[in-house]
Amino acid sequence: MEWFKGGKVEDIIFLRLDYGDDIHKSVEEVAKKEDIQTGVIICAFGTVDKARMHSITHTDFPPRDDQFLDFYGPIEIAGIHGVIADYKPHMHFTFYDYLHREAKAGHLEPGCRSLYLCEIVILKVKGLPLTRLLHPEKKVTQLKKKEG
Repeated sequence: MEWFKGGKVEDIIFLRLDYGDDIHKSVEEVAKKEDIQTGVIICAFGTVDKARMHSITHTDFPPRDDQFLDFYGPIEIAGIHGVIADYKPHMHFTFYDYLHREAKAGHLEPGCRSLYLCEIVILKVKGLPLTRLLHPEKKVTQLKKKEG
C-alpha cells in the first residue's frame, strides 16, 4: 500500500455534455485545457444512448483478456467516479440498461455517448502531481507520485 497527500483543491469544474459528446474524451479534453494534471471526478450522472465499458475476466497476474462490452438504447448513468493523473482520466461507472432491465458497472471506455443530459463535477488538485506507472512484475498500472 502507498498513499499520497499534500495537494489542495484549486478549482471545481462543472462540465455539461451535449447530445453525442463522448464522456471519456470530453473529460480528457477538459483536463488538458484546464491544466488538470491531477484531479478527482467526484460526481457524474446522466443518460447515454451508447455505453462502452471493460471488465476483468479473471484474477491471475498479469491481467489479460479484459472483456469490452457495448450497450445501446436508453441507459441511465447512476454514477461516474475516478481519478485524473497526468491529464488522463481513469473512470468507473454504474448504469441501468433499460432494455435488458439490468444494472451494470465497469471501467468507462471512450465511446460512451451523452444523450439528454450528462453532468460531471471535477476537483482540480494542485501540489500533488500523480501519474500511473506499470508495475514491472504484476504488469498493472499503479498510481504514483510524479517525480521531478
